[in-house]
Amino acid sequence: MKKQSVWLSFLLLGGLYAQQGTIKVGAAFLPQSTWLLNQDDSDAGPELDYVSTWGFAGGITLGYNFTDYIGVGLDVLYSRQGQKYKGTESGVDLTAQTSLNYLKLPLLLRFNSDPNSPVQFSFFLGPQLSLLTGYKDEATFSAGNNSEKLEVSGTKATYTISVPPFPSYTQEEELTAPIYRSSNFGAALGLGVGIKLSDELLLSLHFRGDYSFGDVENKDAAIPHGNHSDPYWEQKPKYELGSHGSSTEKRPATSAITGGLMLGISYNIAVK
Repeated sequence: MKKQSVWLSFLLLGGLYAQQGTIKVGAAFLPQSTWLLNQDDSDAGPELDYVSTWGFAGGITLGYNFTDYIGVGLDVLYSRQGQKYKGTESGVDLTAQTSLNYLKLPLLLRFNSDPNSPVQFSFFLGPQLSLLTGYKDEATFSAGNNSEKLEVSGTKATYTISVPPFPSYTQEEELTAPIYRSSNFGAALGLGVGIKLSDELLLSLHFRGDYSFGDVENKDAAIPHGNHSDPYWEQKPKYELGSHGSSTEKRPATSAITGGLMLGISYNIAVK
């Protein structure tokens, strides 16, 4: 499915190449605010609070304008994003961070004002495929001098317990699967301006945002224990400091959201 989506994008751009219009090849960089929103995490109160989290994205931009005002584009962006957390309950403090690295492939419909104007207004939107290239979950629970650290990456979970003056103790567990999905679909949109530097060069500045549909967490991941295994995502909320009792309810879906200012430059090639 992922390969079909990518090839379809290239075929679409390739088909438009044969028509009269303008090819646009460029690069973009995007400082961005990032979020992982989950209803249980949002309802947790002081036990688990979101902390403002920043990341970045950057890569190449490809486009084709088949009229002066309308075109299509395919971007290839590397995006570093995630969420930081903090919390406290009954003398236990939490600091945590989830880091997610994605290769994003948005297929965009683009609109712009008069291309001959020194300043052009533009808008784009379209579906986006995000491929997970790596992740790391880190959490530290501390009470006085005592601490427990959890780090999860790939299919390995590492626990380190420190209770001075005793030596720290480290344990590793192999998970049945990564705790985040390898891909997700979403939507991207942007609104901004372009500044014409020359007939071929265009500098652009857009507010860009994207949103993932479905769940970025892999609820199938489990921790094996001999003849049985426990679901990794049984916690409600994500990092549980207090005791909420047993629950048969499933953890709700987690959505990934980013937003920021994208600075881009493109080289325009007229096709006749």
